Amino acid sequence: MNLKNLLFGAGSGAVSALLFAVIASASPLAFPLYLAAPLPILIATLGFTYQAGLMAAAVAFALTSLVFSPLAGAIHAISISLPSWFIGYLALLARPVAEGEDEASAEWYPIGRLLLWNIAITVGLTCAGALMLATDYPSFIKSFEGVISDIMTLEPTLFGHLEGADRAASIFAIAQFMALLAAPLSAAISTILSVGLLYLGARIVKASGRLPRPWPDLATLALPKIALPLLLLCLLLTAIASEFAGLFGRIGLAALLVGFCLQGLAVLHMITRPIKSRRAILAMIYSVFILLPGWPVLGFSALGVADIWINFRTRFPNPTLPKP
Repeated sequence: MNLKNLLFGAGSGAVSALLFAVIASASPLAFPLYLAAPLPILIATLGFTYQAGLMAAAVAFALTSLVFSPLAGAIHAISISLPSWFIGYLALLARPVAEGEDEASAEWYPIGRLLLWNIAITVGLTCAGALMLATDYPSFIKSFEGVISDIMTLEPTLFGHLEGADRAASIFAIAQFMALLAAPLSAAISTILSVGLLYLGARIVKASGRLPRPWPDLATLALPKIALPLLLLCLLLTAIASEFAGLFGRIGLAALLVGFCLQGLAVLHMITRPIKSRRAILAMIYSVFILLPGWPVLGFSALGVADIWINFRTRFPNPTLPKP
């Protein structure tokens, strides 16, 4: 083990702990900085070996436990440090496919499997977070009633035109709706965030010249075939199961739809390569996400699911584009 790498890992862990702790300040920048807490762990793992990533995770746990509590340290480790280290570790896995020591002689861990691991970790953490709120579904709904009550304290006129039973019924209906969608929406956003942080961390490490693996062609992104049965299972749970079983199905469905959406976008990036107006086409496609937030995910997810069977990218000429 290289001492410099371990020292860098220790420093990265301290930065991650600081980003985690800043949420306590409740400033406008606190939440964005908190969301970036996995980034130092990723950079340490991708650029300075997995031992440096483990050192970063250990230091972040120790500092968070000392500053806040052992429980806060455990939450940081389970939700931030260890998942970030694990994804970085997987990204650096390779196996030899031919004699020699050059990059071409190694088969690196597929980016589609990395995406599926990101989804699995996000789904697991989101389900665990739901169970931390309540151990039974009626109590889970009641926790959202508490959130609505807190909002009413800040805005007393929110249900000013309703009294008694009508107000209680309205609060319960809104709480049910929040219980239905809050966790799946959180899983979808967390999946996008985790993938974005992995991309950003890898880009930073690549710019420094320390990324061990060659940069993958992101247009070849494809989820493993096991993702399709998992999607069908989550869809089945969403349709027929109730309470927590249905909630877990919705969480998995939301995260997998984001994954298939990314695969659908990868298909479009690949098949538009021979087209001269490619940049304008892609710009229009991405503008749809801004104009119709949320809904385009379903369309591109359908394309990603269809790609599992049809494999569109083998049916179009795809010359390699020159580097800009």
